[in-house]
This record gives sequence, C-alpha cells and structure tokens, in this order.
Amino acid sequence: MRRFRVVMAVAKKELAQMTRYPTWIIQFIVWPLIFPLIYILSAVGMAGPQKSGLAAFDSVAGTRNYMGFIVIGTMVWMWVNTVMWNFGTFLRDEQMRGTLESNWLCPIKKVDFLIGGASFSMIVSALLTLVSVIEYRFVYGIHFTGSVLSWILSFSVMIPGVYGLGTMFASLVLWVKETGAAVQLVRGSIMILCGITFPAAIMPGWMQFIAKFMPFTFGISATRTIMINGGSILDALADMLICLGEGFIYMIIGRLCFTAVENKVRNSGSLERF
Repeated sequence: MRRFRVVMAVAKKELAQMTRYPTWIIQFIVWPLIFPLIYILSAVGMAGPQKSGLAAFDSVAGTRNYMGFIVIGTMVWMWVNTVMWNFGTFLRDEQMRGTLESNWLCPIKKVDFLIGGASFSMIVSALLTLVSVIEYRFVYGIHFTGSVLSWILSFSVMIPGVYGLGTMFASLVLWVKETGAAVQLVRGSIMILCGITFPAAIMPGWMQFIAKFMPFTFGISATRTIMINGGSILDALADMLICLGEGFIYMIIGRLCFTAVENKVRNSGSLERF
C-alpha cells in the first residue's frame, strides 16, 4: 500500500505540472491529424490514378484499406513514442529541475518513483490514442472494426515492452546523464522495422529477422487484425502472446539495468553530476 501511495504521489505531481501549462492540448489535437497525412498522400500517389497499386498492397498487407493500415501504425507509434520518451527522460527532467537528488534521498524504492512518472505518461498516451481514434473516424472517415475492449487489450499487450525500454533509458540517464540520442535511435528503429506505414513482409530478410525481436512488430500486427481486418482476439492471439512474452523479457532486462546503475550511482556518488 505504501508503494502504491508513492506511485500516486508522483503521478499527482506530474499532473499538477501538466495542467499548469495547458498548451499541450493543441499538440494533442493537431499532431494525430498531421502525422499520418504524409504517408497517406504518398500511398495515394503510389497507388496510381486507377488505384491499380492497391492489388499489390492487398497481396502483402491482407487489406485494401491502406488509410486504416497507416493510421493504426502511426497511432501505435505515437502511443509507444510518447510513453517511451516521457518515461525515458523523466529522471533527466527531474535532474534539470534540481529535484532529483532530494527525491532520491526519500526512504522509498527508487523504481516506484520511476513507475509513478511512467504511469502518468501512460494515461497521457491513452488520451492521445482516444483523440486519434475519434479524429481518424470523423475526419478521415476510417471505420474501425472490433469492440473497444478488444482495442484496449491489443494496446495493453505492448505495455511491458514500453516499460522495459523506458527503464533502460532511465538507467542511461543515471549513468551517462543524457538519453535523447538513444531514444531517437530506438524510436526511429521502431518506425523502420515494425511496419508502421508499410507491411513488414516487404523488408529484406535480415530486417524481418531483427523485427521479430521487437514486441511492437507483433503488437501492431495484432492491432491491425482487430481494428481494420475485422478479426477477433482469437485471430490476433498468437501475435499478442509473442508481444507480451517479448515485452516481459524487456521488462526484466530493464529492471536489471536500473538496479545495476542505481548501485553504481550510489557507490560513485555521481547522482548530482550533469
């Protein structure tokens, strides 16, 4: 119960800071509309005047709904990216504000402090996803299949992977003090390897092999099966289980990294260094 109160206190603090500067609402409304547009327009152009290219797309993607295919990928990427970025830079922000040292001296488990920030990021990302679904439905006219519960479940299986990567980035903050380059590298890799805007099946074999070790590849596939292909949870179950299994491995690795770096920082006394 005490650990839960710690997590809630940190999340409440993050909420207070965010509501103090509400201009982020503009980003929430505009970004989901703009981000997939360049890929949709590119797809329209590449399909040809008679849309003859859609047959080739259907043969590898399993659907002719290229707009739905793209927005699902970009929506998942925005969700993963927001959590991963906020989670990974949470400790760095505390460090820049000058509050990391005082918070680190509190008699609490340090990972709970990190989870509190991550939990708030998860809520923010859920709101972004909700706004995205509404805008894609009524602005782009995309019809999503499946129930809301199945949508939530398809996104939820990616949470362990996001938390695992976020914990690794947080460990880098304590160790090398800066994690921006690492986050940029990983989120760029996710965009390329996980089939955000194109079917992963068209990539070279070695890239497909690497993509199989990223849980988001299977999470995106499961989400598309449910939300645009009309499949059920059972149809997407294999992808969801693989995504969940790999995500838990990422979580274990992330926790081990965080514990090791936490001990290193404690022994070297380097927490206050920038």
